[in-house]
Amino acid sequence: MKPTTGIFVSAVLLILLGLTMFWAALNRGPSGGSMPIDDHATEGPEVELNREIAPFELMSAQEETFDTASLDGDVWIASFFFTACPSICKMQNQQIAILQEEFADEGIKFVSITCDPDNDTPAVLRQYAESFQAKPGVWTFLTGDMEQLKQITEGSFQVAFETQTHSDRLMVIDKAGKLRGTFRATDSTDFLRAKKMLKELLAEPYDKKATEEEVAEKEEPRKQTMDSFQLTDSLDQPFNSESLEGDIWLGSFFYTSCPGSCIMQNMEKARLRNEFKDRGLKLVSITCDPDNDTPAALAGYAERFQADPDRWYFCTGEFDYIQKIGSDFFDIKVEPQYHSDRVFLVGPDGKVIDSFRTSQKDQMESLHKTLDEMLPPAKDEAAPSETEKKD
Repeated sequence: MKPTTGIFVSAVLLILLGLTMFWAALNRGPSGGSMPIDDHATEGPEVELNREIAPFELMSAQEETFDTASLDGDVWIASFFFTACPSICKMQNQQIAILQEEFADEGIKFVSITCDPDNDTPAVLRQYAESFQAKPGVWTFLTGDMEQLKQITEGSFQVAFETQTHSDRLMVIDKAGKLRGTFRATDSTDFLRAKKMLKELLAEPYDKKATEEEVAEKEEPRKQTMDSFQLTDSLDQPFNSESLEGDIWLGSFFYTSCPGSCIMQNMEKARLRNEFKDRGLKLVSITCDPDNDTPAALAGYAERFQADPDRWYFCTGEFDYIQKIGSDFFDIKVEPQYHSDRVFLVGPDGKVIDSFRTSQKDQMESLHKTLDEMLPPAKDEAAPSETEKKD
């Protein structure tokens, strides 16, 4: 064989070898390492574990309301995707299909939430679910209003969520509804860790009665030891809770840089403000991030909710004192950028009457009913005069 012929053959073999290696890298599964990540997948800040994921309701692919409260006592996995995604979502759902095959008979459930609701209608989701052989009652695909989806994902799961942009992690929730771990399904090591945790969580005992008693214990009446408090409002003016004597008001904690739960909480308060604006309801929102939430920052934040500064007070102050307000007035723990999602109903005497979770629909309905009973009628709904009665 001539030297030139040998060189040519060697070159062809090298090219073929390179193409083979390139093809293998593109098609490598979880056993071969991490799969490529699209730029629409986002990590976001570190997620806080061992906290309760509040139940939520969304529309299923079967066009029925799906309430995650139905998963009480089950180990389940939440994930995020959109059907038009050609790669990472498909890879992720292929891995979920593997988990479904292995764990469905043991009772594990799967909930996949779209981040493209305009395109991912229930009909589209049904077809997509069939492509992964999703078992009815085991793997549920959900959609809803984008703002609602964003509130749930950022508020409950603490991950970034935009149209066709989402976390690529599997969120593992235990039988008691607590987030226990997050894993990238497309990473071989994480995938094995996820399977290991699922087996551990399945083995954990679950006493529904004990869980209900634990919740009831948390719902004990507030122990208020502080009569009033003084802070600074968004107009940089002193605010004294005693100025609300004779009024019924709602108090809560938040911080302006919170991407999800605080926004959802204040949207709920804004709805109540709108419904009872002519009946004297007042609102007080106290930051748990006073280093950043100056009066000017609060003023800008208040504008987002069209807050009337004479009816809705956004307040700041020294953190140690704010922490004391949390413990001594509202009987809750407040930490920097960490707070309860509750709103506290305070009576005309300045005493806390009850608290309600803004993330739970039934509790907000209960609060609405309570306010309707407690607040005076609007001026145009006042009792008719004696002359009007005679007419």
